[in-house]
Amino acid sequence: MFNYLEKIKEAVTSEIIKRGRLKHVFKNKLTNSGKDDFNWKHYNDHYQEELRVIQRIYSLKLSEGDYVFEKGSLARSKEILPLHHNHRLLYETICLLSPLSVAEVGCGGGDHLYNLSVLMPETKLIGYDRSLEQISFALERSPNLRDKLYEFDMTMPFSDELKISDIAYTQAVIMHIKTGNGHLVALSNIFKIAAKQVVLMENWTQHSFFDDIKLLFKKKMIPWKQIFFYFRRAPENKNKPHLMVVSSTPLSLEPLESYSQLLCL
Repeated sequence: MFNYLEKIKEAVTSEIIKRGRLKHVFKNKLTNSGKDDFNWKHYNDHYQEELRVIQRIYSLKLSEGDYVFEKGSLARSKEILPLHHNHRLLYETICLLSPLSVAEVGCGGGDHLYNLSVLMPETKLIGYDRSLEQISFALERSPNLRDKLYEFDMTMPFSDELKISDIAYTQAVIMHIKTGNGHLVALSNIFKIAAKQVVLMENWTQHSFFDDIKLLFKKKMIPWKQIFFYFRRAPENKNKPHLMVVSSTPLSLEPLESYSQLLCL
């Protein structure tokens, strides 16, 4: 059964690659083409097609009780398709940090915010996306997110209209920004809306995230007094380091001391 599921995953991944959705994953490490991976005006079409493909093997939206967070771990408790391991680890990490408020940058179709609302119903959620089409799509999928989603391009200068949350996170967002210093501006803005932690689930080969964040902190473009780097492992991916947590205070997580840890070199 395991081999059969693996073959399905390989077929789905192959189909996505053929359609040009994940070409960025296979570029040379730490390269920057100087151009964003997508034409953002048309990204919603790409995004919806990706969801149609991915939903064949992964659960995209949870119902109450599908997954349970206990003893620091988020585990499936019902016979449903699993979450993608990126998503499961992301949600688990946010649950572990126990924030009162959470902001997603690049909220897309809103599924991550929706799932967090199921897992953490008392937590205040907010989402930002540069595309009104994406926000409209998110509200079609999850009407309960109304009044929680805002249009804002994080590669633009900071706005006082942005709200501060305990945690800000991204899921496969910054890795697509390649034009000029856009990814640096976006990272700086993300830290400005995060009072306690920033959680990043990205393709680590697409930017030097570790050095970029340290540079922004050194140049006082991150408004924290201290900065601490950590990582979390993905059990579904041979327990390799997979996700970055950057905190304004010390945490009881594995410290990220070298970027090679995330690159698995």
